[in-house]
Amino acid sequence: MRHLMFSLVVCSALTAGATARAGTVTVETVIEDDGNVSALIEATSQRFVDAMRVLIDERYKDEYRAIRWEDLDTAMRRSRIARVAYRYTVGTEVRTRVYHAMSGEPLGAMASAAFEGPTRPNTPTTPDSGDDHSPPQSPAPPPEEAIARRVSIDAGDERLFSGLDEVDVRARALPFDDSRLTPYMLDGRDASLDAEYKALRQLETDIRAGVVPAGGQVSGIVDGPVCGSCRGAFQQFSEAYGADVRMTQMFASVTRGDEARLLQSGRARMKGRLLVDVDTGRPLLAYDAINASREAQVRRALSPRSMNRSFKGASWRQRSFRLSAPLPRISERSPDGRPLPSNPDVAQPTPPGC
Repeated sequence: MRHLMFSLVVCSALTAGATARAGTVTVETVIEDDGNVSALIEATSQRFVDAMRVLIDERYKDEYRAIRWEDLDTAMRRSRIARVAYRYTVGTEVRTRVYHAMSGEPLGAMASAAFEGPTRPNTPTTPDSGDDHSPPQSPAPPPEEAIARRVSIDAGDERLFSGLDEVDVRARALPFDDSRLTPYMLDGRDASLDAEYKALRQLETDIRAGVVPAGGQVSGIVDGPVCGSCRGAFQQFSEAYGADVRMTQMFASVTRGDEARLLQSGRARMKGRLLVDVDTGRPLLAYDAINASREAQVRRALSPRSMNRSFKGASWRQRSFRLSAPLPRISERSPDGRPLPSNPDVAQPTPPGC
């Protein structure tokens, strides 16, 4: 397998009465992409991209300024993706249940922030930009109210997803209740919104509900680094439910030593700041390859052009920046006096103001 990795293995010490078997927590770092890791993450990412498109088609049919589409694009691309598989045994049969998760707020809240919230500061607006003048925002609700609202919005997102069943499950935003997994704030960021935490929290809920038994094996991938809070959650899960937890993370950069080895091997070369495959020119690092794939997904499905939308303030379709055909001059008429046919490739109405 064409990738390098290192492992950090922590043996879980069990507390009295927690479970009958000790689990292990392993965090691996994948450096070079061999196609398998990126394919799995890309498949999970596509589920959320498709669901967001359904949501926008249903709720946001008006014209919006370009900056709002940019905000949606940025939010979707920057959200981290986790794919967590849980293998367990029922009788003599080994079964697998896969949890798909995306970090951040629910899709409904993400779309609302992009299309309903105030325009970003220092953004030029016109006097008639009705969607850009929102009333002052109320103070942030208390944590309990914020969590309840998040859970409610996320529950409404469930119908946006297709292809979910007993094997493929979307990790939901869930209340903490009596969960054994305790997230914490990390540099002002709520770690309970991390994709890998959501996946493990959904798995915990299924174990408690008897959907799957405890004592299985967790194998997951996240397209970014695993934070300290989530490492702690892995440990807590292993201790509480007697499971082995193995997670694969990735970083945006490599050590100078790893970079030198990849270049000296003859498989890699530099393209700007990216390490790329010498044969295909594709990003060589798993982090870069996945981010390129996810960016393409978002542009294909959630751009104004892909959704056949026009920008607010422009009455023509923004298919391209080609100018319309000018009116023919007198000298540009055929011998019988009829205007010469215009180029059909540029036969769009003139943009207003031009």
